Amino acid sequence: MRSMFGTLVLLAILSGRAPAQSRPADLVSIGKVDSIWSGTLKERRQYLVYTPPSYSDTTYLPRKYPVLYLLDGDAHFHSVTGLIQILGTGVNGTFVVPEMIVVAIPNTDRTRDLTPTHVALGFDGKPAPFLKTSGGMGNFFTFIKSELIPEIESRYRTAPYRLFVGHSLGGITTINALYTTPETFNSYVAIDPSLWYDDRLLLKKAKPYFTSAKLPNKALFVAQANTINPDDTTSNVHYESIVQFNSILETYNNTGLRYGYKLYSSDDHGSVPLIAEYDALHFIFGFYKASLTAALERPGSLTEHYAKVSQAMGYEVLPPEFQLDLLGQINLSRDTTKAIEAFRMAADLYPSSPHAHASLAGAGQAKGDTKKAMAEYERALALKPGDADAKAMIEKLKAAKP
Repeated sequence: MRSMFGTLVLLAILSGRAPAQSRPADLVSIGKVDSIWSGTLKERRQYLVYTPPSYSDTTYLPRKYPVLYLLDGDAHFHSVTGLIQILGTGVNGTFVVPEMIVVAIPNTDRTRDLTPTHVALGFDGKPAPFLKTSGGMGNFFTFIKSELIPEIESRYRTAPYRLFVGHSLGGITTINALYTTPETFNSYVAIDPSLWYDDRLLLKKAKPYFTSAKLPNKALFVAQANTINPDDTTSNVHYESIVQFNSILETYNNTGLRYGYKLYSSDDHGSVPLIAEYDALHFIFGFYKASLTAALERPGSLTEHYAKVSQAMGYEVLPPEFQLDLLGQINLSRDTTKAIEAFRMAADLYPSSPHAHASLAGAGQAKGDTKKAMAEYERALALKPGDADAKAMIEKLKAAKP
């Protein structure tokens, strides 16, 4: 029953958590619009940026975040940021994926940027006027890798983990990025990719590539929509190409790549992105979710869990200070010893955090250890001179001395 009680309290607290950003009462904002001049593309490119609520929360120490780069950004920005907000920030007690920055890239000339070669014929083998500017994907990759990513990493607190997500022509863009610049991203998502393009050019490259490439610690998720028209007896090159690509991956993948595939029989090419984005995030970060109810009983399990997360993501990922503080606050009414353990972990992992030391001081005070409480409040005040709360508690403890 204690575990169930902890779960209910945890959900209640998390569900009521409000973002720390200061915003006008009549405005809801999910991101900002910015731009960069591209010397490669010879044009100014807009991009949209979402930062999670904790990014601007001054209660805890600033930290770094993985970055999701999103193609067709103007179309998918709302859905992807909404998913990350729900799955990563603790809404309803959910921490399925890490909190992330999202950088969405709207289109200027979509056909130019999201096609690897110049062709004149469409998937039906007939001339397609929209392909007139096709074949600029190489320059687009240069823009992302050499201009946009450095811009984002110079302006935002980014962790060394990047995702690349694309739909349709954007799907073959992410696959071609895996082929040609696999070091640029850690995870790739191709949603109903247009593998029919240029006589199945990228499909033809799949078998030799996935037989010989080395892709340890990389992940690829491919989503396929139901694009079969039962009344059409002609060959469906779009659908068949994705089926063949999946078969190649399932048979010949010797790269170390972690691969996932799903067919969405109830979704067509246009409706599939939302559900596929959800499943892709679950697949890529299947290792991420911690059992916070278990951590209530044994706070040390959280550090063990994030050691495994660190191994999977390729860099050190500490238990978020907010989670440790939350465990401590819940346990104050359940088990003061476990509360102190959680707060002590936070203070040890984030030694320059005034909040961590103040929380530890409060737990010591609740336990009746005035001496330790005083020491931790003094550390908090030293880290944040002028902190009125820490000052007041120090004066209160001094006044209470016999």
